Amino acid sequence: MACAFSGTSIIRCKHLKKYFGLALATLFSVGCGGLTFLVPLTPTVIIEPTWTLSPLPTQTEIATATQTFIPTDTATISPSPTFTDSPTLTLEPQWYLQGPGEVVVPILLYHHIDNSPSDNNYYISPYEFEKQMYILHEWGYTTISVEMLVTAIKQGVMLPPRPIILTFDDGTKSTFTNALPIMQKYNFTGTSYIVYNYVGVDNNYMDVEQIRALAAAGWEIGSHSISHVDLTQRPERERDEIVDSRHKLEVLLNVPIESFAYPFGAYDRSSVDYAHFAGYHAAMGLGLQSLQSDKNLFYLYRMDINRNTDLTAFASLLPWREDMNNLPALTLIP
Repeated sequence: MACAFSGTSIIRCKHLKKYFGLALATLFSVGCGGLTFLVPLTPTVIIEPTWTLSPLPTQTEIATATQTFIPTDTATISPSPTFTDSPTLTLEPQWYLQGPGEVVVPILLYHHIDNSPSDNNYYISPYEFEKQMYILHEWGYTTISVEMLVTAIKQGVMLPPRPIILTFDDGTKSTFTNALPIMQKYNFTGTSYIVYNYVGVDNNYMDVEQIRALAAAGWEIGSHSISHVDLTQRPERERDEIVDSRHKLEVLLNVPIESFAYPFGAYDRSSVDYAHFAGYHAAMGLGLQSLQSDKNLFYLYRMDINRNTDLTAFASLLPWREDMNNLPALTLIP
């Protein structure tokens, strides 16, 4: 039994589920011995387009990797809504599998991010440091951890198209007061290598709470020995400086210590053996290349950045670089 209402139908509720489904019905009235519903004869169906990601970039496409959406199915509905502004969709660069074996990951080495009181070569002003971070950000670099690099070398792991590691030696206080807030502006994290005897010793070095705050902000903490001696000149100190420093720092800071940085970049066969014996996953050295592999896992190449490294020299160290003249203007106060 049904009654016509201007192109719609009233249908008893006991038949509704069979023919239309409860979700399509709109309650109209009560009568004729049961509930009745007003149901449009032609329901409106909204079809969302389906999207698929473009193929992953190859190794040769790392420097220019981009990501786009390709429509695979388009539905046309009449009448179609009209938008005054077309929405845009922005995606982060797509991560992809790198390793195992050789991977390209530049590692940069810093010390003091501060104005030098005596033109010390280990100091870089916060003004110059932020310009470097800005270039890395604009050129699409993404910071990764040392642990991610180790995993990539050993078994392969998903990494961003332009990975980079930023390291800071000695546990200087400016790492916390200056480097951390600048890097947070660009969503960067780093690794701080701590000399045990320097922790909280004076106003130039971080105390325990500041180092823990770095770890809480997503930074890695590593060992830079007990007293920062040249291990190749003091072989009798190698066990204490390499092995014991890990245990002492973990107890002091209550954070994991998984990598070691040789003081002055100086090492020999026995210091590498002690780094293995201590249980570190990797160790940092010095070098001017970005190709890392299992062959140098315990002497990863790091490029020293100092007060003499201008922007041109800085850019020349990077494996993926673009024209600096095309960078958007950056206004900083020196």
